[in-house]
Amino acid sequence: MDSIPTKILIHTPNWLGDLVMSTGFLRAVLETFPDSQVDIILKSGFETLPIPHRGEIILFDKNKDSAGKFGKSLRHKNYDCFYVLPPSFSSAWMAFQSKIPKRIGYAGEYRSFLLTSAKIHEMRPGSLHLLKEYLDLLSNDLEMGNYAPRLEVKHDWVKEQLDSCAFKIPEKFVVFTPGAIYGPSKQWPVENYRELGKQLHKAFGHKILLLGTIDDVESGTKIAHDHDWIHNYCGKTTLAQLLAILTKAQLLVGNDSGSMHLMAALQRPQIAVFGSTSPTWTGPINANASVLSRNLRCSPCFSRTCRFGHYDCLTQINPENVFAEVQKHLSKVY
Repeated sequence: MDSIPTKILIHTPNWLGDLVMSTGFLRAVLETFPDSQVDIILKSGFETLPIPHRGEIILFDKNKDSAGKFGKSLRHKNYDCFYVLPPSFSSAWMAFQSKIPKRIGYAGEYRSFLLTSAKIHEMRPGSLHLLKEYLDLLSNDLEMGNYAPRLEVKHDWVKEQLDSCAFKIPEKFVVFTPGAIYGPSKQWPVENYRELGKQLHKAFGHKILLLGTIDDVESGTKIAHDHDWIHNYCGKTTLAQLLAILTKAQLLVGNDSGSMHLMAALQRPQIAVFGSTSPTWTGPINANASVLSRNLRCSPCFSRTCRFGHYDCLTQINPENVFAEVQKHLSKVY
């Protein structure tokens, strides 16, 4: 970038996990341009999260605005540059319609003519961690280790969220997040979570909280059935409440999902089970994380469902494998 921008706009990713990973990029921009205003475009619904920024949060709801119309609404705000993190054509179209002088993002999806700087992937997509891809839009010299994802979680904020919950959390507990919006190829089997819960409770006596969206209620009901020490709170928390609960959990066991990345941003103990996706690309950047993945011939396929119907990448990770990692984490004092 030739001159130091006065006003920077960043279109953050539309998936929760990608958004959390992008906080490392946001921190890098704030550090690189300490005197610049840094505004961010957030998908509507994510505004309750403590995302690092220095300026305005602008909400975008695709159900209320088209990308082009939204982009035109940005023209009068006098931004110098626009970082476009989502890989979609529509996000680049938004940037193009904004007429912001410098529009920076990755090529692909026929986006190049809409951006003033369309970076070409130097490696096959998915072979480089997504955070590093984001950082490379700013500079190829930035190391992921210096910009691990973080959320600006404060004590008073956590207390406010927990006080607003419809239930009280136990003193010691483990969280299971059995869902994954992407699809069943990212969801470790419900019966495995149930068996793991039995082993964990027998060995440590911890209560288990099941957290997730309304779509995970049925899975949570099956896992918690006939066990009064497993509490199914799927669909009963806001996103902010879920994050606050994770700050108090002794451990999170979950799939490759937004919740996994929230725990990683807190740098707290977690076990992440990967199926069709790749830890190389979207693994948690967390020294307190254990990642379980099977390097099968067909994986990572990045499919929502298994084209072979066997889901071996998930079923070959059994409860005993995960419990071995549980023992390692819970035997430590945090």
